[in-house]
Amino acid sequence: MTQIRIGQAGIPLSCKGRTNKDGIAYTHNQLDLNAIEIQFVRGLYIMADEEAAFIKNFAEENDMEIHVHAPYYINLAGEADEVEMSFEKIMRAATMADNIGAETVIIHPGFYGENSEKKTMKLIIKNVKKITGMMKKEKIRVKLAIETMGKQKVFGTLDEVIEVCKSVKDVVPVIDLAHIHARGNGCLKERKSFEEMFDKLVPLKLKKYIIHVTGVLYEDGNEFYHLPIKKGDMPIAPVIEIILDRKYTATLISESPLLEHDAVYIKLQVEKAIMKRTGKEEAHYKDLSEIA
Repeated sequence: MTQIRIGQAGIPLSCKGRTNKDGIAYTHNQLDLNAIEIQFVRGLYIMADEEAAFIKNFAEENDMEIHVHAPYYINLAGEADEVEMSFEKIMRAATMADNIGAETVIIHPGFYGENSEKKTMKLIIKNVKKITGMMKKEKIRVKLAIETMGKQKVFGTLDEVIEVCKSVKDVVPVIDLAHIHARGNGCLKERKSFEEMFDKLVPLKLKKYIIHVTGVLYEDGNEFYHLPIKKGDMPIAPVIEIILDRKYTATLISESPLLEHDAVYIKLQVEKAIMKRTGKEEAHYKDLSEIA
């Protein structure tokens, strides 16, 4: 059945407690959101067993979906020692993700460096196969997810990410709309451009679309930094319309500097789109039964 989940990347800014335990409880109890992307992005944070057990149990009991973001600096197309260090970071993040019952561990794949795009693709596919093999050997059930990237020197156009997902079993894409928009120098403005983006993903036969949402400042095909959704020039209404029209199951994660404020804004926009379809004065994003 079609389902939309909404959350934010990290502990909500308005949450007084600053642990991931506090973050997931606040996301559910105070914000009425049902997804969270837990951030292990800066360095190799270690999560205590007690915290991991709490998060896993809380998510199961309250129907919360968890994703995990591995450390930012990973390069699966670098020198041998850099790749080895990247494997270590991914495996540690994947193990913690598995302990908390996350669905995916999300990575930034790497850099072209001195290599051609073709050679970089070969290296990344080879090393992604290695890392999924390591995860399988360790009985880690989490899926590896590869994010689309927003700078020209970084591997990760939408086409490149799709190619890796086609080439390596059980690897899924994370569709970072702002990165695609910035890299395409403002390419996502009309509904048609969003439809073309989703059409490219059809061969992957995805059961779920994991989507990052934020405004973005960019120039010459390069992302500079994130903006609040309303401050950016990429509309989110077409994405929501397409998800509802095509009956996609999707998880929308706010990566805006306003974090949970914009996650709630996404929720309100989804509910507005549902009301438009049903003609009713009320809607809840968790209930799509009337438009299914």
